[in-house]
Amino acid sequence: MMLDFNRYKKEKASKAIVAIHGWGGNKESFLPFVKNFKINNVEWFLPEAPYLIDRDTANESIELSLQNNSQKKSWTYKKSNGTWEIYEPIKMLNNFFNNLIFQEYQSQNVYVLGFSQGAAVCYEYVMGIEKTLGGIFPIGGFLFKQSVGKSRVSLQNRNTPIIIGHGKKDKVVPIQKSKIAYDHILNEKANVKLVEYNGGHKISMSYLKEIKRVIDGKQ
Repeated sequence: MMLDFNRYKKEKASKAIVAIHGWGGNKESFLPFVKNFKINNVEWFLPEAPYLIDRDTANESIELSLQNNSQKKSWTYKKSNGTWEIYEPIKMLNNFFNNLIFQEYQSQNVYVLGFSQGAAVCYEYVMGIEKTLGGIFPIGGFLFKQSVGKSRVSLQNRNTPIIIGHGKKDKVVPIQKSKIAYDHILNEKANVKLVEYNGGHKISMSYLKEIKRVIDGKQ
């Protein structure tokens, strides 16, 4: 199964940014952000999570919220044994990256940004890709409990810039979750940095400046 997605570019591009939305989002969630994030020579890919969630249970306070009448999606679902399914979506993401993204762009020119649950996707899948990426940027995310002890960063991505961002006043996903993730990744001797910024469950301009330097090749 190929994930549904949007793609967006203003001009000829030599680099790709894959932006992975959070819980309750979809392929439209990042579009306003993409149009306002000033970065050249880049094509954006906005994949959509495969699992539909109940609109009434979606957290309307999360930033990057959807337009009315948009479907709300999740990258996982809770199984009968109380754990969260992570292997099905990983198979779909693997198909998406290998049969689309890496067919059109060299892996070192691919950058992956994930927000909230999308950051969890970065931890559970993206860092383990056995191709060298240009940068990995998890924001306001967390590790799934059933996979806390596992190794997550592939040998190919040990030197890839991994910049974790988190708001100090985040009430949706506490900043401690990113600190835990940072410690795990640092213990794998990966090239990881934690950027804390003022505000809640959102993406800050100070953080965007950090990742823009990586994408522009200035860091």
